[in-house]
Amino acid sequence: MKAIVLKDISKRFLLSHQKDGVVRGMFSPMPGHKISTEFWALKNINMEINQGKVIGVIGRNGAGKTTLLNLLAGVSTPTTGKIEIHGRVSSLLTLGAGFQDELTGEENIYLNSSIVGMGRSEVNEKYHSIVEFSELDGFLDSPLHTYSQGMRLRLGFSIAAHMDFDILLTDEILSVGDVSFQKKCFDKIEGFKKQNKTMIITSHDIDTINRICDEIFLLENGEIVQQGSSEKVSARYLELLKESSLPATFRQRCGKTKWWADKRSWEKKEGSKEIRIVEVRTYNSRGKQTNVFKPNETVRLEARFIADQEVKASHFGVAIFREDGAYCYGPNTLFDGQPIEKVSKGEGFFSIEYKSLSLKPGNYRFSAAVWDSTELWAYDYHVGFYKFEILGNNKNAQLLNLQYKWEIPGQERKFSIFPITESLELFDPEYKLFDQTLPCAVQISAVHLLDAAGNAKTDFDTGDDLKIKMQFEFLKMPHNYYLWVGIFRSDDIYCHGVSRKLKEEAVVLNYPKLPLLTGDYYVSLGVWKKDQQEPLLYRHKICNFKIVFNGQDHGTVYLEHVWKWQLPFSND
Repeated sequence: MKAIVLKDISKRFLLSHQKDGVVRGMFSPMPGHKISTEFWALKNINMEINQGKVIGVIGRNGAGKTTLLNLLAGVSTPTTGKIEIHGRVSSLLTLGAGFQDELTGEENIYLNSSIVGMGRSEVNEKYHSIVEFSELDGFLDSPLHTYSQGMRLRLGFSIAAHMDFDILLTDEILSVGDVSFQKKCFDKIEGFKKQNKTMIITSHDIDTINRICDEIFLLENGEIVQQGSSEKVSARYLELLKESSLPATFRQRCGKTKWWADKRSWEKKEGSKEIRIVEVRTYNSRGKQTNVFKPNETVRLEARFIADQEVKASHFGVAIFREDGAYCYGPNTLFDGQPIEKVSKGEGFFSIEYKSLSLKPGNYRFSAAVWDSTELWAYDYHVGFYKFEILGNNKNAQLLNLQYKWEIPGQERKFSIFPITESLELFDPEYKLFDQTLPCAVQISAVHLLDAAGNAKTDFDTGDDLKIKMQFEFLKMPHNYYLWVGIFRSDDIYCHGVSRKLKEEAVVLNYPKLPLLTGDYYVSLGVWKKDQQEPLLYRHKICNFKIVFNGQDHGTVYLEHVWKWQLPFSND
């Protein structure tokens, strides 16, 4: 059965502009009159939504999402087309609409409930449930102007969630309250799904939309430009974000690969606390408890937890961040195909062991979490809580300690270094901003990106061989010249760089089984003379390449790892 049918829906707004001077033209109004221009917020929208389905609507700001929900809610009417609604509609679009600051919380429950269509007898019946859900008992005798914004949102959601409806319209549901209250909201929505309610959800949080929705519609400039599965629509959405002028940090936050942490949340413990992480320890390759490690050492993190009640489905996650917020790696047991079907009441632990923590020397942090089955909320989430250090010098702030090989075309001999051990560090981050050429006996004649078979390529999968073949022209035989090659993320994070004495007119830098995760990267080259601070020759972003990871792990680099856990013993 169809719950909603939209046929050729368009919505036009007339935008008025005050004109103080004389407007010339055949239909120009008199001076001081208003000029109206048309703006089509929605154009030829066609949708058929079956009863009991959860539909996501995504799009950039101004794409038409809110206008569409307002039409479905009956707040406004379409300019053209026809809308068929089969069932009673409840909307969580403007939580707390009609609240009065001078009235108490209790008085506003009755006032707001009447505005959204509930009779007084229905409110009386549901009053205690609304109060219990809002967690505001003890504040209801206080006037609303004493409430924080979060408390107002709690009250508004609690009222709306107790309405009788067949179709629920929601806008940015993750903005309601703290983590614990968000979990209650999602529990409520899961309950609606089980009751075969139809839901239309809009959000900028692509992860939430992907996990909740059966089908997704992507709006752009008021039109449906893509619809279907989350994977297909999300990919198109990310393309639009890349094409837009939105800040890079927002685009990265919406992408499959997450590259930065919000440091403001570090050292916080969030979650609904049905399961509590009570202790986290880290161990080195010798099994000694410590938070100081050698480069490329085997490292194990172990977290002990207590479940205060049985949880039907969950998973464990651990993430690594550099001290400046750069996201190194963030797997979890769900991504690795090992979800936890049930956690009984009691004590248990989980651990992750990294075969080789291939990060450059520096200060880092672990996050540890127990998530729900869909990673919409955390039972317990210790954000950037556990500090650790990798010993050594890292003058130029490289992020990764990658394996690589130097190869000379046409020669059997290969110069292998696994990983970098040389002390020569020529690159200065200031040189990232410009290309430079000084009087130099060397010129770069060609740079090619190759796969393991020697074929030219710019798109690679995580774990592929990446070869950077460089060809030079020597105007005279160079003396004490050094070549530097650096790999950067598209946001200019310095992932890895190596250098060697430049003697051959062709050289290949081979990264076997490159473990970089999904993202855009680029290569820069420099030629230095020994003991000189500035490069003789520098080429910024001389070539670009893409990496695609076939899993869901977040971060910059894949780190080989093994999960272990012991769940609380159940008497069932």
